[in-house]
Amino acid sequence: MTENQMTPTVKVSQDSFDSRRIAHCTLCIEIDDSRFRFCFVEEEIKQCVWLEDYAFDTFLNAREYLETLKSLVSEHPFLSSDQWKDIRVSVNTHEFTLIPVPLFRKEYAADYLQLATGWPVQPESRVHYQLLPAIQANSVFSVPNAWSDWLMNQYPLQNIEFFHLTSPLIVGALVSHTEYGADRLLTIHLEQNYFTMVVTVQQQLLFCNRFPYQTSSELTYLILFSLNQLQVSSDDIKVKLYGEITQYSELYTELAKFLPELSFGKNPTPLHYIENFEDIPEHRYFGLLNTFLLA
Repeated sequence: MTENQMTPTVKVSQDSFDSRRIAHCTLCIEIDDSRFRFCFVEEEIKQCVWLEDYAFDTFLNAREYLETLKSLVSEHPFLSSDQWKDIRVSVNTHEFTLIPVPLFRKEYAADYLQLATGWPVQPESRVHYQLLPAIQANSVFSVPNAWSDWLMNQYPLQNIEFFHLTSPLIVGALVSHTEYGADRLLTIHLEQNYFTMVVTVQQQLLFCNRFPYQTSSELTYLILFSLNQLQVSSDDIKVKLYGEITQYSELYTELAKFLPELSFGKNPTPLHYIENFEDIPEHRYFGLLNTFLLA
């Protein structure tokens, strides 16, 4: 492990934060197979007081990646504490689906995933499900055993809730309706080679899916095709961008040609932020920050 691997790409922190405040904070974590992000939210005042983002070498195998995460947590001044008020983990995996409450049976959770993906859940993963009251559906998703076992062992005395990353994106989109004054809202969350698309109409979820893509034209086609299938005009919907994208990127330039109501989203307004948050783009950590709102 190199020193560079343990250096955050982004860090925002409150200098006065100390271990005595951990018991008043929720630890929110976002994890995928090459990124690890976390933030601390002081619950009583709903203020995000700490955020770190790590991007790791994509050539690390699963074991090396996990060992890197273990080292990161053990060496961090606060992460290894067992005093957190609550812990919420958003996992960014490819296998997920949404099942309406009246149709959901927990004993069929693995079958729902197989129907959605076309292949059975692999032995190295575990099926999780979480109720999303805002849409009256259960999110069903897979989590690698290595991740969940590590976190459960790291925090054995604490309550840990696992969610799929689409859950905070959906909740964030629904909360955004009033703020943006939109009857129709398209929320696009970008990451490298994948994006999540959430369409909400009058504060109701209409569509949510995650797509792979290779080029900006492919990304644009998938969005326009999906809107057409939903019978939603691209001229008649507000579009908010989040995640790994800048206004100078080819992706943004291409999307702006076809989505006239396109703009960057902002940090979730139900939360408050320390002054140092002004130094990072507001649209970047929408999924991580909205994980706090999944209580």
